[in-house]
Amino acid sequence: MAPVPRYRAAVRIDLDLVCAHPDDLVGGMDDASRMSASSMDAEDALLSLIEVSVADGAQHLVRIASTSSSIVDSEWQGTSGTLPEGSSDTARVARAGARLAGIDWALDELFGGSTSEATASELRQRTIIKGLVWNASVLVVDCLFDDVRQLADAADDRSAWRETHVISQLPPQYATHYDRAFAQKFLAATIEVTSRLSASPVYPPTVAHELALKLVLDEAARSAERLTGDLPEGWREHLDTVLFQDLDAESLFVDQDASSKQDAAAATPPLDFASWFIPYAHAPAPAPYASDDLKEPSRG
Repeated sequence: MAPVPRYRAAVRIDLDLVCAHPDDLVGGMDDASRMSASSMDAEDALLSLIEVSVADGAQHLVRIASTSSSIVDSEWQGTSGTLPEGSSDTARVARAGARLAGIDWALDELFGGSTSEATASELRQRTIIKGLVWNASVLVVDCLFDDVRQLADAADDRSAWRETHVISQLPPQYATHYDRAFAQKFLAATIEVTSRLSASPVYPPTVAHELALKLVLDEAARSAERLTGDLPEGWREHLDTVLFQDLDAESLFVDQDASSKQDAAAATPPLDFASWFIPYAHAPAPAPYASDDLKEPSRG
């Protein structure tokens, strides 16, 4: 018999407690007493969860001014790792976000402090943002595998890049370079840059890695528009600020003439296509497959 799905959640409850004197609060009841209590009102129930109760005769001196609660981590058990039908998209995203701890540092400034200082609502928003980035990473990598196959099958079609999922989102003025070999290298760069999101913070080491990270964040932002619930204003712009050393690669999406392409090649660091896989100075070494030591001869 298949196990019955059970929902496990970590719930954070914040109480604003007002009392005339700390002595009005005494040690709370144990779990057995709490479960057997039949006449407990809402305030007593909440107070019992934080292991305090109101001293006899002081009930009028203690009150709960406000409360807030939020599920900060959750999962369905007995479902082979999947959420049951009917679960909200936001719940699915939040569950994925619990696995992406590598960008917590990047969210501290956005939320004004570390997770230990966050409210329940902020913890929930953090988890959703991380889930959006996690899911976008998986989707972009998965689609790039399809792009590699598509470009391999259409090796003689110079316009095949237009029908791809991810490669078609790269700067169009460099489209003559977007063949199977390039897509494979870009896939390697994307896998590397997304894997670093779940580990220690490292700036993208090449132009290609920066472009890969940009496409992942673009996808995360599009997915956020389909979710219910508010996220902090400017969360995407904040991630751009902290995850990239600079945003010079954005200039590649602006139409360029011969002169501006020469300027890109002469920039520091250079942004011309031949430099896309060359590591920046002082950057950590990228994966060998996604790294060039010398500029390749320009094509077309």
